[in-house]
Amino acid sequence: MWKLINIANIQDKTGAIHIAESGKHFNFKAERFFYLSHIGKGETRGDHAHLELNQFITCVAGCFDIELDDGHNKEIIHMSSNGQSLFVDGLVWRKMTNFSSDAVMLVLCDKVYAEDTVLRNYDEFLMKVKRK
Repeated sequence: MWKLINIANIQDKTGAIHIAESGKHFNFKAERFFYLSHIGKGETRGDHAHLELNQFITCVAGCFDIELDDGHNKEIIHMSSNGQSLFVDGLVWRKMTNFSSDAVMLVLCDKVYAEDTVLRNYDEFLMKVKRK
């Protein structure tokens, strides 16, 4: 499951602040955060799924595309620093592409990273989806 969420965007003469709050924009306690930057032209990130993980994904600068697949539905969402963020819940294959040279992607997660909960083989992912 995934959904786009509009976060608060307050702008004045000094600049803009974008605000996302737990309980309002996402419903989990963030146990981990990371950000991607300086992604080379034509590079792909992600290309995996997590067995169980909530993520709140925001494009802080620039833009990129994120391909989402739950085994039944697929969607490509263009992310930019326009005040929209993305909530991704559970078993969803994700692949990020088309990063602009200035792209910065920030991700909040409800769990710390554990390699044994990451599916890197698409066929294995589809088998897990069918078992659910």
